[in-house]
Amino acid sequence: MAFTLTTLGNCQLTDNSGGQIRAPLMALIMLAYLYETGQPIQRRDLAHLLWPGNRESAATNLRSTVRRLVQASAHSPHPLITTDGSTITVDRTALACDLDIEAVGTPVQQLEASCRAVVTQFLPSEGKSATPIDQWVRHVRARHVSLLRERFLAFAASPDAAGARAQVHRAAIVLLEWDPGDEEVRRHLSASPAEAKPAASVPATAKPAIPLQPTSSIIVEQSELLGESPPRVALLPPETLQGAQRAGSVANALIEDLTIDLCSSRAVSVVAPYTSERIRASKDKASLLERHRVIYALDTQRSGEWLFVQLIFMPTDEIVWAKRFQMDPRLIADQRAEIAGAIKTSLIDLMNSRAPFADQFHQAPEAYFAYLRGLQSLSDLTLPAVRKARRHFREALDHEQDFGMALVGISRTLSLEWILTARGDDELLLQAEKLANTAIERDGRLAGAYKELGVSQLYRGRIDDSLHALEQAETMSPHYADVLLSYSDSLVHAGKAAEGLNKVKAAIDLNPLSPDTYLWSAAGASFFLGAYSDSIEYISRMRDSRPADRLAAACWGMLGETSKARRCRQRVLKDNPGFDYERWLQVIPLKEDWQREIYREGLTKAGF
Repeated sequence: MAFTLTTLGNCQLTDNSGGQIRAPLMALIMLAYLYETGQPIQRRDLAHLLWPGNRESAATNLRSTVRRLVQASAHSPHPLITTDGSTITVDRTALACDLDIEAVGTPVQQLEASCRAVVTQFLPSEGKSATPIDQWVRHVRARHVSLLRERFLAFAASPDAAGARAQVHRAAIVLLEWDPGDEEVRRHLSASPAEAKPAASVPATAKPAIPLQPTSSIIVEQSELLGESPPRVALLPPETLQGAQRAGSVANALIEDLTIDLCSSRAVSVVAPYTSERIRASKDKASLLERHRVIYALDTQRSGEWLFVQLIFMPTDEIVWAKRFQMDPRLIADQRAEIAGAIKTSLIDLMNSRAPFADQFHQAPEAYFAYLRGLQSLSDLTLPAVRKARRHFREALDHEQDFGMALVGISRTLSLEWILTARGDDELLLQAEKLANTAIERDGRLAGAYKELGVSQLYRGRIDDSLHALEQAETMSPHYADVLLSYSDSLVHAGKAAEGLNKVKAAIDLNPLSPDTYLWSAAGASFFLGAYSDSIEYISRMRDSRPADRLAAACWGMLGETSKARRCRQRVLKDNPGFDYERWLQVIPLKEDWQREIYREGLTKAGF
């Protein structure tokens, strides 16, 4: 073969030395269609399929695409495509393609190939609209699912299944992710090989065949197969597969076992382990969680011999359960049962108490996903990022005007802008407080709304009111790390720095990969305890420490490190040329005069 076309997981054309051929994406999609169809296609039909609409421009686009593909593959001893003027055909002697999964190797290898085809997904960047080519892409994916199900049912009921339980389990989880209501697959997941029915009793036609003609009006969507599915859960492994193998960790295996166990429950729909691994490795977890319609995420982190587990209710970004487990090989089985039991119990309770949120998600998913994008933007503590997050939260309200958490998000961005600009703009805080109160009026169960109310009240100088609101938030959601963070800030400003440091340490325990705000808060508490070196250490762990430059300057000043203090001062004035430290000291809410004096002393020693 002169060339290889990859369509599963990505789309690229390579030559026999592994070099990538720079051909247009539409040329590769055309190749995939010709290869999958396996017969000559009329040029006019192919042009209309790829560029529906104006037939004249479609014909021109096809001629250009074919010419560019021929030029890119000119060194091939055999042409990739042949044409007789009216039809186009792909030359299979010159092209290999990963779509050839029909008859690969042994039955277990066939099962693995089908499973890989489903989870990596055929042409993943396509299939999102209603064009003929997108319909064809979805039909090919559905055919892969149908073939996987056929192979799974045959293999799971065979004597060979006993020696390949891992492959059987993984295929079952992938099929249940596609269709949580497939009881036949679920039965094989939990049954021993002896309990499974003979293959002959499981006809391959148990599921309707998927039409493959791209011009068909029948569009088989995953959402149609799922119907009214139970809440979706993603169990994120603590490490990528390669990382776990390098470290010799069994934590990933524990989470995959737990995934299999949860798949036997009809109360949830579980995202397949392969997908969860991709979410864990991705820099853009929010978009993948969005694509897979995840309501709950079980986030896990490994630190040495300890595994930290937290269950997050994604629509409110709230930690509803968290625990640490020691990865003692003698206790793994008990831990697995305990984690599974805790998650199942939490989910049953949450589905009752948070049903309105789940309903809101199903009714207006665009609002939920805009909200998630807003949260992701807040991972950076810069003014542009905060304002970008506010735009996403407002977009969420455009989709669903009663979405309380979007109001909470806007309130949060206003308070953050007040901090970052350091201008003492009371209007920002008044708006933040008003929005938090509106969210509480619409739904008094939102711990995040009480949190933002407490934050805005703190910076308005109403410290006792702030502590009261944050105490309510913690009572409502004791594992909500962001609530503990804000509570910590209010305690510090109230002159209770030791209590504040304990709160923020608890928040960091709940969120081991702590955002910069957590470290900044811990640094502030340490400063008012006189632990200036500890404060600097927390700031040094921030991904972007520039927002904490004022505090760092004060710390270095108190430590007598004048040159380091002045470097921090220069960065503050570069980012905020109009910064007036005396005005800032009057604006910042501190209940005790001694706190203000210590801060003034540090800033003065830094050269402000």
